[in-house]
Amino acid sequence: MALPIRRFQMFAERWIQTMKLSCITTVFNDGKPLLNSVNSVLNQTFEDFQYIIVDDGSDAATRAVLAGITDPRVVHVRQANAGLSTARNTGLAHAEGEYVCFLDADDVRPNWSFQAIAGKLAQDDPDLLICRGTLSEATGELLPFYDTPVFREIEGLVDHNPVDAEMLVGRIVYALAQQLEPQSANKVVRMAMLREAGLGFPDGHFFEDIYFHTLALSHAKRVSFLHSPCFTYFHRYQRSQITGTSGTRRFDIVAVTKLTLEMVARRPEFADPLRRAAIVGACLKIVQWCESTISHLHRPAYRDLVRSMLRMIDPAFLEFPRPLPSKIPSVEAAQAYIDALFGATPPVEAAPDMPAMVAGGEVGQ
Repeated sequence: MALPIRRFQMFAERWIQTMKLSCITTVFNDGKPLLNSVNSVLNQTFEDFQYIIVDDGSDAATRAVLAGITDPRVVHVRQANAGLSTARNTGLAHAEGEYVCFLDADDVRPNWSFQAIAGKLAQDDPDLLICRGTLSEATGELLPFYDTPVFREIEGLVDHNPVDAEMLVGRIVYALAQQLEPQSANKVVRMAMLREAGLGFPDGHFFEDIYFHTLALSHAKRVSFLHSPCFTYFHRYQRSQITGTSGTRRFDIVAVTKLTLEMVARRPEFADPLRRAAIVGACLKIVQWCESTISHLHRPAYRDLVRSMLRMIDPAFLEFPRPLPSKIPSVEAAQAYIDALFGATPPVEAAPDMPAMVAGGEVGQ
């Protein structure tokens, strides 16, 4: 039911004066289940936010569900199907809040999360806030999110927020933050920083989150961490996403890795061997996982593509610090993977359940 006009005007006036946060959800043929996600945002105890829902060319059933969402804080945007990256960029173009966050159409936030986020933003004034999450298994079991051990490592290093990139401890904290899930829901980003950097998601690509995660960290001069879980990721084995396929779409992670590293090569942290190695380790973790999950038929071609990519990037990316940093195990894993690619090639180990870091939408999914 639509809100009365006076209440709508009250909300509009408050947005203009104090709106702190924009939240973006992209939708593609999600149907009625998307209301769980939408309602988790609209029922937040903190009310001064803008909620942008981008319909990426959904079917009639989903459009009917969206038509029933009449809360004045919601901005409806519809576009022809173009994929998750482009849909998120469309949402960013409509964002009016000081900060922006994201929530996939099949995940949720606890109703106090925006209040906790707003309090942390007011206290720390960071360029980037990274939050813990919760994993909901298909059985209904709730577990700490995949990157909880990394959060604990960061929490053990620093007892204050924000962390400045120029601090002595900032170097290792930023390197550790690179190992956190590049999942869109865990980040709250200052819009002015995104606009100044021209930063968004890579149009036309899958596995877009590692690109955005890496470059948001790169441009953030002040990073804060919120150790309360502010979203729940639902692990569904039939989840409609790129992680549910094992075909050639996985090859796109190689292109996204190359694009990410090329952008990093222009940034100041490229001169820091630790930061550089942490970025390569995080990227190759996803590259290696994709290899282990595609069909055996495609693996030789996939490895050839990865070898070509590694030959094309700046050689400094492959010059890891010695000894290898023990706090960042992905670097050691990356070194072993590179050795396997260019030496004797061992069989690919069976893949564990993949964290949400590679989750992404796709055109026509």
